[in-house]
Amino acid sequence: MKFGIIPKGPTDQLTERANKLNPDILVMVVDNTTYNDPDLFAVFVFKPYRAKADKFNAMREKEKTKPFAIVDVPLSKPKYEVRNSVRARIVEILKDEPAYGYQIYKKYKATYGNISIRLIYYHLTRGKKDGLFEIAEIKESEGDFSWGMSTRHKYYRLTASFLENSRKPTN
Repeated sequence: MKFGIIPKGPTDQLTERANKLNPDILVMVVDNTTYNDPDLFAVFVFKPYRAKADKFNAMREKEKTKPFAIVDVPLSKPKYEVRNSVRARIVEILKDEPAYGYQIYKKYKATYGNISIRLIYYHLTRGKKDGLFEIAEIKESEGDFSWGMSTRHKYYRLTASFLENSRKPTN
């Protein structure tokens, strides 16, 4: 009895899944030359590539070989996924260094196009609630501002937990 994997995506995850079921079993790559091995019992495949496994099973049935079981393995996702495009872009801006709201606004506008300052602050507030951003420090700045002689800048940064739990998707 053998287990197979369809070599699409991060195949080490497929092999690991098969070995968890039975560490003593042979795991082989299933392709156009090996799909019809009569000892092939089950094939591990990432869900997006299931059609390939179904195709091999159909070819086995035409050749009167017993079909193998297909085990769908979900592609691993990032532990934390930023689903909003504005917040994802703010994450990109804050990867380099902490910045205060207006700096983020200027970088965002220069890099990605028009956006309102209000929307930036909305997403910073939402990102704080979601655990993406935190206030790194608050600095007083002196100057001749239209509203007075000083202002406070809240510097935002990515949270340590977000940095630990985020990773690039594999595929």
